[in-house]
Amino acid sequence: MDPWMKVLIMFIKCAAVVGAAVLLGNGAVYFFNKMPARWFVDYGEEPDPDSSLMDPYTQRIKSHPWKTVFTMLFVILGLWMGADDIGYAAAACLSIWLLIEMAIGDALYRIIPDQLIILLGVTALGYIPYATDWRHYVYGAGIGLGIMLLIALLGRLVYRQDTLGGGDIKLFAVLGLIAGPFGILEIFAMSTVLSVIHYLYLLGNHKVKKGDRMPMAPYIAPAAMIFLAFLWGRAEVIWEL
Repeated sequence: MDPWMKVLIMFIKCAAVVGAAVLLGNGAVYFFNKMPARWFVDYGEEPDPDSSLMDPYTQRIKSHPWKTVFTMLFVILGLWMGADDIGYAAAACLSIWLLIEMAIGDALYRIIPDQLIILLGVTALGYIPYATDWRHYVYGAGIGLGIMLLIALLGRLVYRQDTLGGGDIKLFAVLGLIAGPFGILEIFAMSTVLSVIHYLYLLGNHKVKKGDRMPMAPYIAPAAMIFLAFLWGRAEVIWEL
């Protein structure tokens, strides 16, 4: 191929990545601020009419600096992953975009909307071209679901209370569908380490009390992002060493 044509193709790819990053970064803030209030309440409940969730003019997350932060994040991720495979980069960025929405929702309102989990499951279709065996991802979903159900059961037996929400369990099942059996184990390990480190930091600074329940999506999301950006396709190799 002519060198100038290669340069032109590279320029077009970079421009497409930057344009998509601007849409994703700005859209992350806009979409979260405009999500229906009923997505943030439990089944059978209605949002409090006096809650800020019901105010269409209240910014649940501020435009500044978050639009810039998210845009730069997607520029970096898009360029990094798109250099190898633009199709994979598109699927992964959409998954990460939804994970960010879930992490914010869990951090602010202690709930992971089922609608976002369903959409995350839809993004799993983008990984089909990279599947060598569809059963691999079904096993991943089963392992993700099994791990969280086991933790929830142990928490109930030991602490006599729910230690995991239903959203966390469903989220891990869907992530297993995307990451496969080895990938979901890596995501679980990374999210556990992140949550423990942060919990100990908060505990040491007297910002939480022993036994306080922490939202998990803010730790699951960055762990999944690290996996999708840096460990995808390498998980099986690492586990086979």
